[in-house]
Amino acid sequence: MICLKMSLRLSGVMVPLAYALTTDSAYLLYEFADKGNLFDVLQGSLGSCLDWTNRYSIALGVANGLAYLHGLPAGPILLLDLSSKVVMIKSLNEPQIGDIELYKVIDPSKSTGNLSDVGGLLCFWVSEYAYTMRVTMAGNVYSFGVILLELLTGKTAVSEGSELAKWVSTKSKEKRNVDQILDSTVRWTSPAVKDQMLAVLKVALACVNDSPESRPDMRSVIRMLLNTRN
Repeated sequence: MICLKMSLRLSGVMVPLAYALTTDSAYLLYEFADKGNLFDVLQGSLGSCLDWTNRYSIALGVANGLAYLHGLPAGPILLLDLSSKVVMIKSLNEPQIGDIELYKVIDPSKSTGNLSDVGGLLCFWVSEYAYTMRVTMAGNVYSFGVILLELLTGKTAVSEGSELAKWVSTKSKEKRNVDQILDSTVRWTSPAVKDQMLAVLKVALACVNDSPESRPDMRSVIRMLLNTRN
């Protein structure tokens, strides 16, 4: 279990430091992430401090963490509600995926991904979940794509009843609309930054493809993200 905790920590996945039990409650204690979660950082006062280098590092860190969870030898750990609200920010270059059911870390074979087990509401709905009622690796890839889009646009995953992924997919079909997609406070930094953001946008759109079979796996996503630096 100690080795597992160490490997999780190195992978960018948040793990408990300790636990406490009372007669009617159980508490998990984590290292304090003083900057909060990615959603709060992007939408709060720190959002203006996130330059493209920070955003790219966060994207790559989350991708590495998710690829690690999907590639565990005992079987993939699937996240029921992967979103910017469960990505904790230790520093502007160091994200950690949190809110993972601890029993899945101890025994990944119990990671059934059944939506009937979800206690809360998903912040957005992956289309195929409506008829399969099961969380999948492809569904997690879609959720990661939405996080990428939040980093690229500075917008929330859902705003006024409209889903960001659908809005971007529609806008991206016309080349002249691309400038309306990217966060203007970041893309104006330099032509090189804008070019890389456009390359990452292609990765995000691949992740939020309507067809689960057409989405890349997370190892491929990492390679695609690394290639955008060239």
